[in-house]
Amino acid sequence: MQEFLFALTLSALLVISNFMGAMIAEALPLSKRTLGLALHAAGGVLLAIVSTELIPRVVIAKPEWATILALFLGGAFFVWVNQLLNLGKNRLRGVGHDTVAWVIFLSVAIDLFGDGLMIGTSLTIAPHLGVKLASARVVAHIPEGFVTNAEFKSQKMPRTERFLLLAALIIPIWLGTALGYWGLRGQADLPKLVVLAFTTGTLITAIVEEILPEAHQTQDTNGSTLTFIGSFALAMLFSAYLE
Repeated sequence: MQEFLFALTLSALLVISNFMGAMIAEALPLSKRTLGLALHAAGGVLLAIVSTELIPRVVIAKPEWATILALFLGGAFFVWVNQLLNLGKNRLRGVGHDTVAWVIFLSVAIDLFGDGLMIGTSLTIAPHLGVKLASARVVAHIPEGFVTNAEFKSQKMPRTERFLLLAALIIPIWLGTALGYWGLRGQADLPKLVVLAFTTGTLITAIVEEILPEAHQTQDTNGSTLTFIGSFALAMLFSAYLE
């Protein structure tokens, strides 16, 4: 039970980081430069975790085709969900911009559920792996919280309601953590690595198709490029010393 409580604590850190991003949006005007730096940092950390932690683990599974197929399906799942969200945004634009904010909130909730699943599963493989993945996603969720709260704030939603909605994001991530931990605890390595490969595919696709392109849509400077490679290097350093 203590291990499960540790898993819940780790996953809760992602909601806290999401809330930190929301507090930045609360205190500061929406700045493209600030958002761009946050997205570059998130991209660097996630790319480091995928390349140094996740892929080396999933490719050693036997049979290899199982995890490789799961990785592809994870990327395809991200594309499918993203397409549904984009279709929803396009349709809702005719109804009102305030409704689009709810679509953004839903996308964050789905993302957190996937993060919880990944953290819960990784902890059944190796505790330090769960810590590394959670740490990486903590950084990544700061810009998500920033954008979500900024969107609701632009719709004149009262602060109390905004904060209650952000706090409610603990539900999808704890649900994903519980499913990943209890569903795969005590199982053979292959099912765990298949789930890990699936989430790896979603992360790779998110980095390439969403995070980095969105980062380049902001005020891209040499500083943002250095932020990207700096966060990549720091994530690798953190990973090396956590072994």
